[in-house]
Amino acid sequence: MLFENRDSTPPTPAKLLRGWLETATDDEGLTWLDDRIAKVESGDAAALYLGFGLAPRKVGKQPLELSTLQLDLAKEVRSGWDPSTWNVGQAARTLLLLSIPSEDPGPYFEHLEKLFNAAELQESVALFQALPVLPHPELLVDRAVDGLRTNVLFIFSAIAHRNPFPEEYFSEAAWNQMVLKALFIGAELDPMVGIDRRVNPALAEMLIDYAHERRAAKRPIPVELWRMVGPFADETALEDMTAILAEGTELEQQAIALALAASATDDADEILRSKPQLAAQIEQGAITWSGICDAAYAN
Repeated sequence: MLFENRDSTPPTPAKLLRGWLETATDDEGLTWLDDRIAKVESGDAAALYLGFGLAPRKVGKQPLELSTLQLDLAKEVRSGWDPSTWNVGQAARTLLLLSIPSEDPGPYFEHLEKLFNAAELQESVALFQALPVLPHPELLVDRAVDGLRTNVLFIFSAIAHRNPFPEEYFSEAAWNQMVLKALFIGAELDPMVGIDRRVNPALAEMLIDYAHERRAAKRPIPVELWRMVGPFADETALEDMTAILAEGTELEQQAIALALAASATDDADEILRSKPQLAAQIEQGAITWSGICDAAYAN
């Protein structure tokens, strides 16, 4: 275990964040932050609101640049937590959020709502990134779902990417809408925590119809879409997949082959056998959804 030979009590997200900031910012910034945290903990709402806005200017905006060990510790402290893309200012803002007295959910939620309602773009990113480590997560589901209405890619990504909150707390309908929105605005699917665990027939049906319409109109189909379709591919899907496997680009063929491999039906197996080289690459692990995602968004 990662915590062997350490204090017997595992660190909290707040302790991890504070420790990371010790090497990522200067003494002046840390002194300012510690003072703000103490005031917020004492119930000083003004210190929270002003400090949340000023944090990046006081402590910096540079990347945290966490090591593999630090990221492993984050996941052990909070399953699925991935602050690998966070910067120093976002970490400081999260520390301030974690300092809000939360024993009484009502006032705690009111403070968060005020921050969300007044947030500018980068403040919204910090708020949504912090969701998995905040107390009373059940109070924040509607706010997260509402946040997905944005067309601002980096705000959408703060909710949908490297964030275990949607998998754990979204209804099937909300999850499906998140996936559909990602495809519409050009956001990747692979960084969504639980993308394979939360695949479901209703989502697959919507994506099959969407892909069929786009293929009929000779419009491109996002290659990651097939990841959601494969386990539930019906006759319409298999017809479209067969055509793309025969005529599509190399990346499209790889995506179709992976989707067929996930289908586990005799018809899908027969179609995949028409491309033995792709089938062999899948068997060897040479074709993955992560690799397809990287290639699709390389430019």
